[in-house]
Amino acid sequence: MIGRLLVCAAGAFLSIGLLIPAVPRYVTGPLGQQAGMVGVSLAVTAVAGVLARPLAGRVADRAGRRTALCAGALLLSGTSLALLAVGQLPLFLVLRGVAGVGEALAYVGLATLASDHRRPGAAINHFSVAVNAGLLTGPVIAETLYAASGFAAVWVTAAAVALGSAALGLALPKTMSPDTESASPDPGTRRARLYHTSALRPGFGYLASVWGYTAISAFLPLHLAALGGSGGLHFLVYGGVLVAIRLAGHRLLATAAPTRLAVTSLLLTGTGSILLAAWPSPAGTWCAIALIGAGQGLGLPAFLRMAVHGLPARERGSAVATTTAFFDIGFLTAALALGALADRFGLAGGFALAGVVSAAGALLFLPVRHHEHEGAPLDRSPR
Repeated sequence: MIGRLLVCAAGAFLSIGLLIPAVPRYVTGPLGQQAGMVGVSLAVTAVAGVLARPLAGRVADRAGRRTALCAGALLLSGTSLALLAVGQLPLFLVLRGVAGVGEALAYVGLATLASDHRRPGAAINHFSVAVNAGLLTGPVIAETLYAASGFAAVWVTAAAVALGSAALGLALPKTMSPDTESASPDPGTRRARLYHTSALRPGFGYLASVWGYTAISAFLPLHLAALGGSGGLHFLVYGGVLVAIRLAGHRLLATAAPTRLAVTSLLLTGTGSILLAAWPSPAGTWCAIALIGAGQGLGLPAFLRMAVHGLPARERGSAVATTTAFFDIGFLTAALALGALADRFGLAGGFALAGVVSAAGALLFLPVRHHEHEGAPLDRSPR
């Protein structure tokens, strides 16, 4: 069953990855907008995702993880296919907002299914690898499709892949957790939470980590252009390091104390971001990319494990939704703050701030203690 879950995750996020290079090109091409509108379209998707996360958690906990996954994948498919008929900016932005809701539903459904697994640490790690595999290969495939047949080929392929994920998701269980399948919710938990307090500390840690990620995802191309290069190979190396960490270190990520992993992740990410500011050279950039990729590889599995540890299944959807909402919040706040700082003090100022925020996030998890049950399988007993 875990194999089917991973294929669903890879497919859903391949659909999203296909649009990464196509959307900016479409906004500045057929829609005739300036580059600033690309940022607006990204912000619309992110804001919709943040607002939809509590709903996604509620759907996953009340209607089932499979329902959230399939609903999200269908929204992703429908919004991609609808791009074939879009010729005006307002409708395009509406579709990008709906796609943000679809992404939130699909991610929360899939991630919560992974957290229900009998070995949640390993399942969450494998799930994160599948997500990144889809996001990293999507842009490469999209460029090939666009070169061969234009935007229509990208939209149709993205829609078909997401629809395939929805269809495959129908064969997944409503949940993989016995205490959800066999027991009805007690009166005190009949109303699923919109947010979960156990996810706030790992959520804020994830937010701090995302500042370092945003520094390279949004501003690395400008940094490399100033150095006389381009970013294609750098992003490939970043993704390769991240995936290699999760594959080679899968046992460590599944069993080590999540607080230790979180601290290491945040310090690596922070150091890499500061290195971009302190060593503005090709060699410095390569070192920074490797450090940030390693930090990001360790981070998300640790934050999700912390968020769901010890929770009954009926609360894990809310915990996953709360934690992952901090990604969108972190990306938005970092992009705005780092952009403003870069305008005034140059890119080095933005990179330095991102590094300080990421490294400071480690303070949330100090002193690092290996608690008695931390990293062990989740408690399945009813609460």
